[in-house]
Amino acid sequence: MSRPQRSRRLLGAAAVLIVVAAIAAAVLVGHAGGHGSPARGSGGGTAASAGSSADGSSQQSGLAAAARNRQQAAAWVASQVDHGTIIGCDPLTCSALLRLHFPAASLSQITASSADPLGTGIVVATASVRSQLGSRLETVYAPLVLASFGTGVNQVQVRATAIGGATAYLADVRADVQERRAAGAELIGNRAITEPPAARAELSAGAVDSRILITLATLSHKFAVRIAGFSDAGPGAAAGVPLRAVTIDAPAQRYLSELLAFLRAQRPPLLGVVLEHRANGTTQVQLQFSAPSPTGLLNAGLGL
Repeated sequence: MSRPQRSRRLLGAAAVLIVVAAIAAAVLVGHAGGHGSPARGSGGGTAASAGSSADGSSQQSGLAAAARNRQQAAAWVASQVDHGTIIGCDPLTCSALLRLHFPAASLSQITASSADPLGTGIVVATASVRSQLGSRLETVYAPLVLASFGTGVNQVQVRATAIGGATAYLADVRADVQERRAAGAELIGNRAITEPPAARAELSAGAVDSRILITLATLSHKFAVRIAGFSDAGPGAAAGVPLRAVTIDAPAQRYLSELLAFLRAQRPPLLGVVLEHRANGTTQVQLQFSAPSPTGLLNAGLGL
């Protein structure tokens, strides 16, 4: 495919897409829990008492780790996922999300009486959710890990729900990576865009969200774009989960004003959270999109 064809493809995608909106960031709140220490035994039960204390301490530590991981996962969801997305969660995680001002209408509790998490966009997989759904969690309902917190039995994963089944969804994810690689190569060759080596490598690898790629292609017809870097992959994200934020240098006030006006005038799915800050004496603008990243946007409406 020629460069003009690819540019028209990216710009065409920008003109027809309607999917999700982005969200504002939320605050991480710590939470811990556990049981009290066991009662002391008599002098004759020293060994048993020591063993009981060790077991109680281990249990308390595990409960605290589970609570901490759950709260970190809830905070990540509250800040990174659109608040209109339906979240499947156990009662404790749903409560944590409520405290972080996630809408109650967007929460769907997963309990022993729940049939399945179908109809959700995200599943927060705590130990209780994994126990409830078993292997179906990964093989049927939510195959892609967007972020994970902690390790072992107390790990909490944020997973994207598969619409149309796990096999088809993962095939779409793989195809989207290939599309992003091709689009990223076009942007690397675009003379209106400059990027540091790390960002160039991420574009080449297909590691950048398609909403960012489309936005950059459109911007390059209006501005000289200097990319400072890409970011916002979830901790422990699976392969194929893209970076959802880009930082752009704004060298002059007029440039900054025009760039902000352009980014804030976009419509979903190209309307992201736009932040402005100073770094190393330069004003920078960050554009962040919500999770999960949609697939197929680079071909949307083009019959490809």
